[in-house]
Amino acid sequence: MGRKSNKKIPQNGFKKGYVPWNAGKKIKFGKNCEIFKYVRLDSDVYKSRVNKCLDGVLSVQNADGTMANCKLLRPKPKNMTLVDTYLKANVSSADQFTYKIFQQNALQYMINTEMKNHMLYKQDCKGDLKFDTEAQVKWGLAWQERFQCNICGFKSAFHKLYEEVESLKRGRRAATVNIGAQVGLQKCANKVSKVVEKVNKDDMENIRKNLANDNKTLGLSNEKLVRVESDARYNNPIFSNGSTPFQGGTQVTQVMCENMTKNKKIISLYTGNKLCLIASKLRGKGKNVTCPNHAGLCTANIAEDFPIGNEGEYSRRCAAEVSDHLQISHFTSDGDSKSFTGIKSVHGNNVQSLRDVRHLSQSLKRAIMKCTFSEIMFSGSRKQNEKSRFALDIKARCVAELNTGFSVHKGNLQLMKAHMPNVIDAIIMCYKGNCGSSCKVNSYVCGGEPSKCWIRSYIANGSTLKMTFYDQEELRRNFPGRAHAAVLMVNNKYSNSVIKLSVQLGAAITPGSLVAKQLKQRHKIDIRNAQRKRLISSKLRRANSRRRKYKLHASIHYPLSVYYKKGLADSGNEDSDNICD
Repeated sequence: MGRKSNKKIPQNGFKKGYVPWNAGKKIKFGKNCEIFKYVRLDSDVYKSRVNKCLDGVLSVQNADGTMANCKLLRPKPKNMTLVDTYLKANVSSADQFTYKIFQQNALQYMINTEMKNHMLYKQDCKGDLKFDTEAQVKWGLAWQERFQCNICGFKSAFHKLYEEVESLKRGRRAATVNIGAQVGLQKCANKVSKVVEKVNKDDMENIRKNLANDNKTLGLSNEKLVRVESDARYNNPIFSNGSTPFQGGTQVTQVMCENMTKNKKIISLYTGNKLCLIASKLRGKGKNVTCPNHAGLCTANIAEDFPIGNEGEYSRRCAAEVSDHLQISHFTSDGDSKSFTGIKSVHGNNVQSLRDVRHLSQSLKRAIMKCTFSEIMFSGSRKQNEKSRFALDIKARCVAELNTGFSVHKGNLQLMKAHMPNVIDAIIMCYKGNCGSSCKVNSYVCGGEPSKCWIRSYIANGSTLKMTFYDQEELRRNFPGRAHAAVLMVNNKYSNSVIKLSVQLGAAITPGSLVAKQLKQRHKIDIRNAQRKRLISSKLRRANSRRRKYKLHASIHYPLSVYYKKGLADSGNEDSDNICD
């Protein structure tokens, strides 16, 4: 029998005689002008490069801040780190192949005593005594150990295989080996300095190479273009204190880090040094030597008469080093024009200079401290301290106005620039005590109302200021080894840097040993701490801690407020001393 049709099922499809709308027509399809590249990133690269916009869209930026033409897929599984590869043991009882420090006398006593105790425990046992690695107790470089028999199950008592430092204090006493190691490490540091420097230089080169490869994978407009930031630090203030006609600093460290990822890894390091012990000894013997060109070992790489504050030269050296794989497009600094000149000499005139907000705020604070205000502006006998507090509060207020304004105008600098004069007027009126409508209309962070006002955390009791016209106008103006070891640790975290150095020095860590497990635990702690520091809640806690300290100081030295009155100011009264609290 044939299959019966179900009349209840609706009949779909074209009916006989149907003519489609495009019959006999030639249809042209336009090409999609936006051809996206679909990318599946490694987990670490995903976390460091991908940003989440306000509308929830995931994006990656080019070096100039524009959005990259790519579509992001979910990230790949988390990659194994270097320390993870050392968790799996290559041999059984991996801890038996690690080095430990024992005092000979204590070890001899332990062996002789426990061998006798083992014989008393079971006379006919032919087993061997071995260290019980599961029960060992570590105390710095020192150890407490016990033996166990591999046949009869005998376990000895614990023995301290080190000598303790006598102390009258309560608690665990220090081991002499731990104290002695602190002294010995100072002498060993110079021997491994060159190795550390080489390991870190190779690691920074890999970071630069990987950064370019990641840019290519993400489909950025130019895979070599990167944003960087750089600054120099000195061992002493570079201004002369009279002891030398040259600049006072004798050592300098120039650090350059990438500004493309959230990790801000260091991609170049320059260390300059004028100090040379050999030259000092030779000069003491009456010999005329010049660093860094004298015969024999010379630790200096900068001439004694060279201006150590020449950041342009240091930036040029760092820029030359990163040019092997990268091209600098934007350079962020503290505004030192010499540094920018050094960058341009290597990477051309197309490099754009940016100012760091943190340095801008510090410059603002220093500028206020240099201003000469009227005698009546600050009250009381601690005028200099009040001026310092005022500078800190102005710095915090201006940074808050700048960041909030950037968010309100969605990065449109022209709109911000046009509105900033009104913001300055609002800030001055606010600190005078006339906080009402001026802040409500023109300020980004102060609403001019008791519940939405700017809280002056650094100024004692939130006092207002008696500003003259002149005051208002014033306010309107506005080594190598250790250094490389530190950079290596910042870029790779402590555990991975230890493994890299130990391999390079020929003292590799035994895989699967207790040392490898402790390094993995340390790595987890470092990652967790780094993530916690980036949280908004952590930043707020640090800010609240600073405010608490300033309030505590104010409660001790500023018990009364002369020009302070709680309540909202009358916006129409220019001479009112009321402010928002």
